[in-house]
Amino acid sequence: MKFLILSLLFVYGAAKTTRVRASIHCGFAKKTGLPVVSLMEEDFSSVPILNLFDSDDILDETTVEYGEHFTLDGSEIEIFSTEPYLLIKHRCFGDEREDIVDLSEFEEDPMGIIHLGHIVLNHRGYKINPH
Repeated sequence: MKFLILSLLFVYGAAKTTRVRASIHCGFAKKTGLPVVSLMEEDFSSVPILNLFDSDDILDETTVEYGEHFTLDGSEIEIFSTEPYLLIKHRCFGDEREDIVDLSEFEEDPMGIIHLGHIVLNHRGYKINPH
């Protein structure tokens, strides 16, 4: 019984929650469709053979209007550290495209939320305007 309780405490302590607030903007381009934004956690995507056994995890996902604020949150149990990122699928410039925002570059506020501000998509990727 003690082992079970200790195991549950370890798992609970190893769970890392990521919360993100942002909005997606398409600049002055003609907007086609709505962007799908996924909060992902990287596992072994940089090691192809390991990625076959443990692909990146989807923690949360939403479809949003351009300019609409959204919040994504999800938890993941990892032995070491989590490597969260946003995957943005959109047709802002005609063809379908995916952009990745590495969340390790941003700090959480005291409530544990990463406030990205405005993610402005452009022809070369994106730019983040914090306000």
